[in-house]
Amino acid sequence: MASSDNPAHSYFASLLEQSRKLREDTEAADLPPIQLGLGEIERRAKELKKARPGARSDTRAHYLLAAGGVNADEALRNLDAIDAQTSYEPSPALVDTDLESYLKSRKEQNIMTSIEDGMQRTSRDFDSYVAKNVTMEWDQEKARIFEHFGLYPKSEEGTAGFGNSTFGASQFGRTVQGSNLGKSTYGTGSVWATTMGSSILGKPQQAASGNFFPDVDSTRQLSESRPVVIRRKEYAKVVKRLNEVRLQSAPFPVIRQFEEVTAASGNDVLTLQLSDSWKILENITKESADGSPFSDGAGERHYAKLHINVKPDSQEATQLKKLIESGSRRYLENVFFRHVEETITKNKEQARLGGVPSVANKFRAYFTCKVYATPSWNDKHFDLNPDNVPVWALVFYMVRGGYVQEAAAYVKENHQFFQKLDRSFHQYIAAYAKDPDRRIPRSLGDRIQVEHTQLLRDAENVDMFRIALYKIIGRCDLAKRSLTDVLPTAEDWMWLQLVLTRETERVGEPAHEVFQLGDLQKSVLQFGAKHFSSKGSNVGLYFQMLLMSGLFEHAIQYLYSFQQIDAVHFAIALTYYGLLGVASTTAQKPDSNLLVNGPLGDYQINFARMIGQYIRQHRLPTIEDSVDYLCLICLNGDLPAPDGPTQLSLCHEALRQISLESKEIKTLLGNVTVRGERTKGVIYKRMKLVKIADHNEFLRTILQQAAVQADDEGRVQDAVLLYDLAEDYDTVVQVLNKCISDWVSSEDYAQLASTLASQSDDHIQKDSISITEIVDPPELGRTMLENYMGAVAMYRQITPRNREALTVLLKIAEAKKMFLREDFEGCLSQIEKLDVIPMEPRVEVGFIRQTAQNFGSLHDAVARNVGMLLKLAVECCYKLATILKETVCMDTLKRQKIDEYRARVKSAMIYAGMVQYKLPSNVYEFIAHRDEAM
Repeated sequence: MASSDNPAHSYFASLLEQSRKLREDTEAADLPPIQLGLGEIERRAKELKKARPGARSDTRAHYLLAAGGVNADEALRNLDAIDAQTSYEPSPALVDTDLESYLKSRKEQNIMTSIEDGMQRTSRDFDSYVAKNVTMEWDQEKARIFEHFGLYPKSEEGTAGFGNSTFGASQFGRTVQGSNLGKSTYGTGSVWATTMGSSILGKPQQAASGNFFPDVDSTRQLSESRPVVIRRKEYAKVVKRLNEVRLQSAPFPVIRQFEEVTAASGNDVLTLQLSDSWKILENITKESADGSPFSDGAGERHYAKLHINVKPDSQEATQLKKLIESGSRRYLENVFFRHVEETITKNKEQARLGGVPSVANKFRAYFTCKVYATPSWNDKHFDLNPDNVPVWALVFYMVRGGYVQEAAAYVKENHQFFQKLDRSFHQYIAAYAKDPDRRIPRSLGDRIQVEHTQLLRDAENVDMFRIALYKIIGRCDLAKRSLTDVLPTAEDWMWLQLVLTRETERVGEPAHEVFQLGDLQKSVLQFGAKHFSSKGSNVGLYFQMLLMSGLFEHAIQYLYSFQQIDAVHFAIALTYYGLLGVASTTAQKPDSNLLVNGPLGDYQINFARMIGQYIRQHRLPTIEDSVDYLCLICLNGDLPAPDGPTQLSLCHEALRQISLESKEIKTLLGNVTVRGERTKGVIYKRMKLVKIADHNEFLRTILQQAAVQADDEGRVQDAVLLYDLAEDYDTVVQVLNKCISDWVSSEDYAQLASTLASQSDDHIQKDSISITEIVDPPELGRTMLENYMGAVAMYRQITPRNREALTVLLKIAEAKKMFLREDFEGCLSQIEKLDVIPMEPRVEVGFIRQTAQNFGSLHDAVARNVGMLLKLAVECCYKLATILKETVCMDTLKRQKIDEYRARVKSAMIYAGMVQYKLPSNVYEFIAHRDEAM
C-alpha cells in the first residue's frame, strides 16, 4: 500500500482520470482522430533523439515538476528500465502465394509501360517527321515563289529522263497488303534519297534552288536568255558527236565546235566575249582550226601530265606555262591585228592605206587613224623618217601585232635612219626576233637597261613608242608593268604582262628581273573582277583575263556564278585536253565547294558534281544526252589512284541512279521481251567511254548493283529485268518467289479481285512487250520460268530448290485466282494436287503428323503461305457445304458430300494444331470457327 501513498502515483492517477474526462468531452465533437503510423512515430522519435546535445534545457520545467511532487530523475530511470522487446513480439511476415495474380499484375504493368514507351516514341518520330517535311516543303515553296518573281531561274519541269519509273505507275505495287512493292520511290524513300549526299546528282531541292556549291553565289546568276537556251540545246549535240568520235579513238575539235555554237547563238556582249574566250583556248591548246576531226592537233588528255597533280616549279608545269603564255599572247596579237584592219576599213579616208596593203603600210595607216582619234597625241613627240612615217610607232605596232620578224626586217631595211636615232637598237630587235623565247643576251640586256633609264630621264622629248620598245625588249623596270599611253586597254595590259613574263630559275636570276606566270596570276587574283569591270557589268572580260593567265579553275568558278551552262562546257573542253584540275577523293562531300585546294598547292574543280548538277537542273533533249554528259566524268579516270578510280566510281554510280530514276530504264540498261529476246542499252554501247573493260565487268559494275538497288526499293519488275540482264537467273527466281509469296499472302480480296479483273489477256499475249509491263506477279513468274526452261544454260544456273518453290508458288497463285473467281471446286482440287497440306477426307493421323514434320523442309516462300493455303482450303469447303445446305432438295449424296467437307476441315484442323506455332495466330482460330459453323 506504500505505493498507493506515493505522491507520484497519485499524480499519475489524477492525470489518467483527467485524460479520460477530456476524451469523454471530445467524443461528441467532430474532431478527426490523430493516426500516426509506426513509420511516422519512428521518424519523429529519431528527430527528438537528434536534438542538439548541450542545448540549454528549461529549468522552470524541473522546478514545476518538483513542486508537484514529481521526482524527474527517478521517473527517467524508471523509463529507461522498461524493456519493450519482451513486451511485444513482431508479427510474422505475410507470404503471398498467389503466383497467378502476381504474374497478371506484372503483365499489366509491362503492357502499360510498353504502351507508354510506344506512344512517346511515336510522338517523337511524328514531331521529327513533321519538322523535316515541313521544312523541305517550305524550301520548295520558297524556290517556287522566287522563280515566280524572277529571283531564281525557272526550272523547267517535265524533264525528259527523270521522274517515276513505269513500274511505279502499274497496279503491281498496290496489290500486296498496301505495301510499296513496285512503287517508284524516287525523291522519297529510295536508296538515292539516303545517299544523295555523296551522289553527284545531288538532291532535287538543291537543284531547284540552284544552291549546290557553298562557294557559288546563286543570286548573281544571269537570266536564261534566248541565246543561252539555243546554246544549251546545241551544246548537247556537240557532246553527243564528241562521244561518237571518242568511241572511234579519234581526236575531236571540241573547242572549235563549242565556239561555233556560241558564235551562232546571238550577238549580245556576253555571247561575243564567250566566243572570243573559246578562241583563247583554241590558241592555248593549238587545236586544229578546221571543223572536221584532225590528226595533227592535240588529242584527248594531251596536257593532263603537264597540269594535273604536278608541282608548280616542276619541269612539266614550266612547259605548260610557256604554252599558256605563247597561246594567250598569240590570241591577243591576232585580235589586235583584226582591230587594226577594222579600224582602217572604217576610216579609209583618214588611213590613206594606198595600193600596197603590206603589214607595214597597214600599221602606218592605223597610226594615222589613232592620231585623228586621239587629240592628246598632237602634243607628243614622234620621230618621223623622210617619208613622214613614225618609225618607232610603226615598229611598236608590228611587235604588238605579233609581227616581230617583220619589225626586225623593217629596222634592217631602214638601218641608216635608225643609226641616226639609236646606234644599238637594230642589235636589240634582231636578237629579240631571233630567239624563240624572246630572250636577248645578257650583255645586250645590261646595255638596254642603262639606255632605258637614260630615256626615262628625258621622257618628254623622247618618242613614247621608243621607250615602250625598250621596255618590252629589255624587260626594263619590271616593278612598273604598264604603259597607259600606248597600251590603254585591258587587253593591251594583259599582252604586256605576257610579253614580260619569263619562266626562269629564281635562284640564278636577279630578283628585279624575275616575273613569271605565277606572279601574273597573283596580280590578276588580287585585282579581282571589280578592277576589270564596273559593278560586274562586264562578266566576260575578267573571265578572259583568268583564262589567259592560266587560272582555268578560277575562271570556271567565276563564270559558273553568272552563267552555269557555258561554265560547264568550258570545263568539259578543258577536261578533254587535261587542263582542268579535278577535285580529289577527299573533296567528294555533300558540302564541298566548286573550287578546292589540291594537295600540291594547286587548284581543283569539283567536275563530277558540277556535271551532276547540270543534268539535274537543266532540261536536256533526251535521256541519252544525260548519259553522254555523265560519260565525260570518266575522262579523269586516267588519274593516279585513288583519284582516278574515284571518278570512275562516281560516274558509274550516277549512271545507275539516272537509270533507276528515269522512265527509260529499258533504253539505258537494256530490255527483255516476253519471248526472252534481249536488247542492249545505251550505257552498254558506251562501255568504252566509262572505262568498263568487257561484258562481265559491265554486268558487275552497272547491272548487278542497279538490280540490288531496285530490289531494295521494292521495284520488283525493274529488279527482275536487271537481274535477268545481269545473267543472275537464280536471283531472278528468288525475287519472283518473294514477290509471288507476298501476292498470295495478301488478304485484301477486294483489291486482288479488282486487279484480276483489270488484267488484260490480249496485252499479256503480245510477244514484243517488255517483261516490265506485266503487272500480275504470278504471270510474270510464269513467263520467266517458261523462258528459262527453254534455255538450258539459264535453267542450269537456277538452284533446284528455288525452281521447285517457284513452281509450287505459281500453283498456289493459280488456286487463289480460282478462289477469287469463286471456282471453289477448282481451287480445292488445285490445293490437293500441291501435296503441301493434308486435305483428304479420310486420312490417318499418322499421315497428318508426317506432313506436319515435313513443314520445316519447305521453302521459306512456300512455308509462309501454308496458313493462307489452309484458310483457302477450309473456306472452299465451307462455301461448298453452305451451297449444298441451301439447296431445296437434300438427298443422301449431298449429305455425304457435306460430311466429306467436314472431314477435310477436321484434317486441316488437326494439321494446323500440330504446326500451330509456325502459323499466323489467326489461322487455327479461323479453322475452328469454320468447323463449328459447318
